[in-house]
Formats: sequence, structure tokens, C-alpha cells
Amino acid sequence: MLTSPTGSGKSTEVPRWCVGKVIVVEPRRLACRSLATRVAELEGSRLGEVVGYVVRDEHVAGNATRIVFVTPGMVLRNRALLDGASTVILDEFHERSLDIDLLLALLLCERSAALVILSATLDGERVSRHVGGTHLTASGRIFPVELRHLPGRGALPDPTDLPTRVDQALRTSLDDPGDVLVFLPGKAEIEACANAIQGPFTLVPLHGGLTLQEQQRAFERTARRKVILSTNVAETSLTLPGVGVVIDTGLVRQTLYHDGRGFLTLTPIAEDSAAQRAGRAGRTRPGVCYRLWSAGAKLSPVTLPEVHRESLVSLVLTAAAWGRRVETLPLLDAPKPYALEAARVELDAWGALQGDSALSACGQGLFALPIDPKHARLLLEAQRAGCLDDMIDLVAALSVGRPLFAPSSRTASSLGIADDLRLGGCDATAAIRALRAQQPGDHGAVPFVVREARVTRTRLRRAHGLPEVPPTAHGAQAVLHDELVRAALAADSRLAYVARSRGRNTFFSNGGTELELAHESAVNNVREVEAILVLDSRAFDAGRDPRVVVTCAMVIPLMALVRAGLGSERLAGVRLEGRKIVATLERVYANRVLATRETTPEGELAQTALVQLLVRGSVFRDAVATTRQRLSHTAIAAWLAARGHPAGVSSREPVPGIEAWLAARVAALGVQTGEDLALLSASDFLAPELPYESRGSIEQDYPLTVSVGDASYRADYDLSRNQVTLHMLKGSRAEAPALGYLPKFPVLRLLVEGPRGLTVLRARG
Repeated sequence: MLTSPTGSGKSTEVPRWCVGKVIVVEPRRLACRSLATRVAELEGSRLGEVVGYVVRDEHVAGNATRIVFVTPGMVLRNRALLDGASTVILDEFHERSLDIDLLLALLLCERSAALVILSATLDGERVSRHVGGTHLTASGRIFPVELRHLPGRGALPDPTDLPTRVDQALRTSLDDPGDVLVFLPGKAEIEACANAIQGPFTLVPLHGGLTLQEQQRAFERTARRKVILSTNVAETSLTLPGVGVVIDTGLVRQTLYHDGRGFLTLTPIAEDSAAQRAGRAGRTRPGVCYRLWSAGAKLSPVTLPEVHRESLVSLVLTAAAWGRRVETLPLLDAPKPYALEAARVELDAWGALQGDSALSACGQGLFALPIDPKHARLLLEAQRAGCLDDMIDLVAALSVGRPLFAPSSRTASSLGIADDLRLGGCDATAAIRALRAQQPGDHGAVPFVVREARVTRTRLRRAHGLPEVPPTAHGAQAVLHDELVRAALAADSRLAYVARSRGRNTFFSNGGTELELAHESAVNNVREVEAILVLDSRAFDAGRDPRVVVTCAMVIPLMALVRAGLGSERLAGVRLEGRKIVATLERVYANRVLATRETTPEGELAQTALVQLLVRGSVFRDAVATTRQRLSHTAIAAWLAARGHPAGVSSREPVPGIEAWLAARVAALGVQTGEDLALLSASDFLAPELPYESRGSIEQDYPLTVSVGDASYRADYDLSRNQVTLHMLKGSRAEAPALGYLPKFPVLRLLVEGPRGLTVLRARG
């Protein structure tokens, strides 16, 4: 383990010091490309010869390449990259992504190459102990950075009016030397700030979705002062020449895991991340860092590793692809048990796992696709449903992780857009057509989201051996809506949500957290909605009770859920037709009745229906009444036996109530259909009697009914409380009868319920 300050050169020099083939794992594609380019220059070779890189969609390395920079995801998906490696270097390990944590654990299990871990901010002693290695530290040349604070409304980093505040910070920094690096939480904020900034600057965006040529602009000299608008890809590994000023918004877009759902949300950065960002201003000269929050703000000391804030589906899936079970891996931080269990439930629902540490055919298909497993599942089912072209476009739009259409209070008609894609009332169809349209911006689509989705679309079509399809004037190719619905329901039936109205508001539920429609959802254009498929959702707050909104949905009828076999049937009513049982069955999903039908019940429903008829006296009334009496006597006999009474009769099992006894008896008789009633007789439902010698004593001292001349009572025994209560059935008696007129009820507390309420005749037995 080697720790040294930002700018010390560890990312470029350490790989060159190692002998043999060296694999350098970098958390980000941008860092892989730029570092490989720089190390190739230092080695005096062309990129791809001695030094190369392998990232998604790019393989710039050959069999003879000695130093290869790769992303952790590429290594996890292609173990052959490690073949022949003498040394594996895990750089910027402090970023603690799921992939980098998992890769370290797998490398520790295999021990096939020397391992070097590099970081500027991580607790090196802890990591060294974990891997059983040595911790080395080194000093590096870093120039002083002056910290200045320009807070917003509150003490903590605040996203309010971010473009204006960034522009003001730029104006404040006009007298500071050097180019400016602005840290922003995402591509939408980059675009918003680019539109808001005024002045003699050259604006350069920098994020992982750009091509290598587009990213290269951040490293080039410009005639005017360069302002680099970057996500946190510039936080580590990169040295951007000429930067003397950092403007840090203090925000990052992270996934937080809550209640079985991952929420992408804006959150303040931690202190370790703030230090990394400030250090970018001191790489080549003394610098200044403007922090857009208060100096007194209390940030978290360290960034939580993804294993404690992300869904663990991909972690479990990838570990199984390597033949490992997560619980047995030497992870630096153990996953939370509930998050691990939720991931296994998800994968089991998809049929992705085979045993504890292997993938099924479905799981192998999910792992092979270069996309989130939940989206890969949609693609697998789309192939079977014959709508792969449409699903690729839809999944490409979903994979960006941002809404495709910008929120707007204006309707499509007021914008003058006659063919607005969302007027059809389906977010999925609108997204597909937006990706296919020549001018998607004319329909309210966000340009950068469309661009990134199209890149993913190209990659997915290539993975499936499909050619690229050029856009058309309105993206008007027919969309196979019904096939998409079938594929989505087959992929994961939990995507189905039913509508619930509360006053003027409509919410949607699948039995868990209730969701509501986002303002920009096309479903708002549909007058009556019974159910939807939720393909994407967002949380406004990842706290204890987050508000979740649906950003991509498809309207479906309730019958679509019935055809897909969703929900379960319950008995809503039962009646007799001659010697046959007829039941009214309700199919229920998320407490919503989807459909009702009358039929002759089968299986457990047939048994439940028969028990209901027996309990209410519709069939074999006298036999059931006799059994009720015998069960009561048997329970009293067992209670007496436990107290050593001579009239008692021991029972191995607790004596059931009448309904439980009938249910067990019906099951024992093998009832499988409502037509089996014709095969049954009253004697089938008679419980065994007590022996004669016990029965007489119990019937005398512990009767089930009591008559006292002008009133009759039902005796209800609560033996767990040593108590019996007499409930008046009929009569005119106003007062409770005297004890002398009643049976003895030995050892029991005696109460009488009459017209004037409850009377305690005997407090103790």
C-alpha cells in the first residue's frame, strides 16, 4: 500500500517501476485514457505499443503491451486481461466503488500476481493490515492552495441557483492567475452553467460520457482563459495543465440505498473529496479554491464506500460469475446483511442464480450485457417477445439515469408542438421516438441525455449484432407497445403498479412504497389510469420517508396484469349448487381487486370454501355441532388432566378450535375440488368422543349450556385464564342466578353476562 499526496506522480511513475506485465486499474475511463497517454509519452512510445488502455468500447493495447490501464469493470467482465500479469495496481482506491472493492477481494483470493494499492487520502495502515502487506508513504510536490468561501443560503453546499453562483465566483476570481476548474455534480449542471456564464472564457465540458477527442480539449492550451466545467472525474488521477483556480460547488450526485431502493440524489461531498478537489489547484503552481459553502459547515469526514450506499445486485451477480459467494469474500467493508439479502431476492426473482455461487443461463445472459442488470433483464425478455429494437432504444434512454424530458409547467399544445411525443400518454413510446427523431429537442427532450442514450444504443445494438438505424423526421417508426408490456412483465412483474385515488391525487402501489407521477411524465395526459409499468423513478429526498416520483411509465389495463398471472386469488364468497361448491374468486394485487370470477374452486381454495360452508352450518350442520361440543369437552378433559383431576384425559397435542379442526380434517380427506362435496358424508366430520367415564363427569360439572328456569346460558371457557363466562341466550332474568342454581365449574372463575352487564359470581375457583 502506497499513500502519497495528490500530484506526487504515483499514478504515472509506479507502473513504470514495476517489472513484467503491469495491469493498472483506474476507477474512471477518462483517467485510463489520459494516464495511458502520459505514460506512453514518458516511455517514448506510441500509445498502444508499450503502454495502452482498455475501457468500454475501446481496446488500445496489443499482446506485447507491457503496461495496460483498465477500468475495474473491464477486468471483472474479462478475467483474461489478468493473464500473464506480474503486478496489478489498484489506483485511487479511496474512491471505493463496488467494482474496485470486489476486484480487490477476488485478487486476494487468487493471489496470482503482486498487488500494489495507491491512494492519496485513504487510511493506508488499515488497508495494509487487511491485505497483509506493507504500508509505504511518500511526499510529493504540491503547491499551497488558498481556501476562500462563498456560501449560498445556508452553511452546507446548496444546489439553489447554481449557475448564477458559479458565474459570480468566476468574476470574483478574475484577478487570480491560471485556468479555472469548476466541479459540478452532473452533466445537466454543466450544461446549465455553460449557458449562464458570461465573459471572455473558453468553456470546456469534462465528463465520462465524452469521446477521447472531446475530453482532450481540457488538456489543450487556449488563447482565452479556459474554464473547465467538470463532474468529479477530475477529482483524482488527472493533472490539467494551467489550472490555478478551483471552484467547488461541494455537491455530488450519488446513489443512496433506502428501503430496498436506490435513490440518485444530490448530496454534499465529504471532507476527503473536498481536499482532493482543492488539490487540483496546486498541481503545477500555487492556487486558489473557492468553496461555495460556509467555512463553518460540517461535512462528513470521509465518503461512504458504495458497498454501504448502493444496490448490491451487480456485486452478487459478478461474484457469482467468478464462482464466489459474497459472504465468503475478504471485502474491506462487509456489506449490510439487509442490502445483500435484497440483492439476492432481486436476482432470485429474475432466475439469475444457480445455487449459492454460480449463475444460471439467465444470469450469464445478464452478466454478458454491458448494462445494469435490471435493464439487461428487459433486453433478454424483449428478445423472446420480438421487440428487441424497441427495448434497446428504451433501455438506452433509461440507462442515462436522468429524465429524458425536461420538467415544464407548459403543455405541449401551448408550446405549439402538434406532434409532441408525450401527448400519446406513454413515457416509453415517447423515449423511443425521441431517440429516433432527427430533432428530439423540438419535442422537449434534453439534448445531453439524448446524446448519451444514443451512445449506449449504438453499443447495445453492436452487442446484439444489429446495424445502426439513422433517425427520421419524427421518430415515427411503429413501436410494439403490447410486446414491450409483455416483455417488461416477464422480466420483473414487480414493475406493475396499480392506481389508488386519494382526493384529487393519484398514487401507485405494487405492495411497497407508494409512488406518484413526475410532472413531466406523459401519463399525466391520460384521463383515467388503472395501472402502470414503472420503468424509472426518482427520489426527491433519500431520508427516512422519501418522496418517489415516476419518470418513465407505461399505462396498462388491469386485465394485462391478470393475463400475466399477477396477484393471488382469494375467496370472496361461497354457495352451494346442489352437491357442488361454487365460489366467487377475486384476483388481488397490491390490495386492488383486478378481476372477479365464479367457478368451482380447486386445491386450497376448495378446502377453504368447504370449511366456510361447514362453519356457517350450510352442510352437515348436526355433525359440526356435535364436533364443536366434543372438542370443547376434550379441551376441558386435557386441562383437568394437567391438574391431576381423575376425570381428565391427557392429550399429546393442543386441542384445536372448531375451524382449525375442520380445516385439518378437510385436508386429510384430500378435498381437491368443489365437486368432491358429493363424495363426503356427515360421519367424515365427527370428532372422537371422550371415554364414557370421563364424559359423564365433565358434562355434569362443565356443561356447554346452562338452564335455570327463566333463562338459558351458553358457557364459554377460557381455560388459559381459568375462567368461564355464561352468556344469556334467552330469558327474562335481569339479575345473575345464585351460585346454588348453577353447576359447580370446579377451579374456574365464574362470570355471568346478562341484560345489566357482566357480573362476577366467583372471583376464584
